[in-house]
Amino acid sequence: MKVFEVCELIENIAPLSLAESWDNVGLLLGSYNADVKGVVIAVDLTDNVIDDSIAKNCNMIITHHPAVFEPLHSLKENDYVSSLLMKCIKNNINVYSAHTNMDMSEMGINFEMANKLGIVPQRFLSDGLGVVGYYNGNLDEILLKICKITNEDTPKVYYPKNAEKAIKNIVAFISGSGGRIEEVISRSVELGVTAVISSEFKHNIILELLAKNIAVIQIGHFESEVIFVDIIYNLLKNIINNLNKYVNFN
Repeated sequence: MKVFEVCELIENIAPLSLAESWDNVGLLLGSYNADVKGVVIAVDLTDNVIDDSIAKNCNMIITHHPAVFEPLHSLKENDYVSSLLMKCIKNNINVYSAHTNMDMSEMGINFEMANKLGIVPQRFLSDGLGVVGYYNGNLDEILLKICKITNEDTPKVYYPKNAEKAIKNIVAFISGSGGRIEEVISRSVELGVTAVISSEFKHNIILELLAKNIAVIQIGHFESEVIFVDIIYNLLKNIINNLNKYVNFN
């Protein structure tokens, strides 16, 4: 199998056109025509991920977060991103990233995470941002599922002061940093959301959500997106023999 064929499989479920304009997705380093010897799937490109690829004779790394966001004017060993890319070049490793296009796909991170948590997805929260759905149960049950799926030990939970714990909830899940946070608040109110799950909430945003009677569950950025590894693994497992998951933080 060629690199371009792997790219096409991923882009069938997460077209590059779905990505935010500021994002940098697709094949970031390598050759479309290279033969794929093996693949490592990870959330981020790190030294440990590259070392794992080398040890397992893999010449393609697929990540969620792009290693390169801004244009690079030079490659220098003392620059972190440059050193990663130089290491990949030295070992003939191709690097591909599916970031916000995977967030905004109905077969991507937000919808898949909702399904895993038992949330019945109804729609995107706003223009490809997050997902909203019904959850037939209380938030304590969702917390247990979050811990099991993501290995998150201690999610932070904030309940509105006088709110009773609902038996049925309308839940929004937004992977990563939460994206366009002003839209998260306005759309959550508009859609009657009772709880929002995401990461990297600013203090004032938590307070505003609580003031609007919306509970907040805050988990780690990595933990909110680690399901990316399973999505890509399940997509490629019947096609690539040397296929590996890397699910450590670094």
